[in-house]
Amino acid sequence: MQNDLEANESLVRGFLAAAAAGDAETMARLAAPDITVIEAASLPFAGRHVGLEAFRAPVRRVFGALEATALSVEQFIPGEGCVVVLATLRGRSRRDGSEVEMPIAEVWRIEGGLIREIRPYYFDTALMREAILP
Repeated sequence: MQNDLEANESLVRGFLAAAAAGDAETMARLAAPDITVIEAASLPFAGRHVGLEAFRAPVRRVFGALEATALSVEQFIPGEGCVVVLATLRGRSRRDGSEVEMPIAEVWRIEGGLIREIRPYYFDTALMREAILP
């Protein structure tokens, strides 16, 4: 079981490193073809985003709406078939210059050695919505 937990954490770490480096080939190798990101209904990019290109859409929306955007991962919590990622999102709204800093928890579901689903939970979806709306 411990090896599975370590493998799950390593998979998510690898995907995040590939995403930060813009390495789409590695991201595609680590993710299921139908990787799904499920965003909160109150956000402008709400819903189910299926496939690697769809995964990139909400990421581009958040990082495009915020200047000097940084995501600091504080902890990985591996579990059976999943990894919880605890992080802090920081940036400045391009709309009004307001500072944005909030904790985020993401649940990454792993199946068959691939990332199948990501569910981000923003601490303050109202602040996130306000910061990224045009």
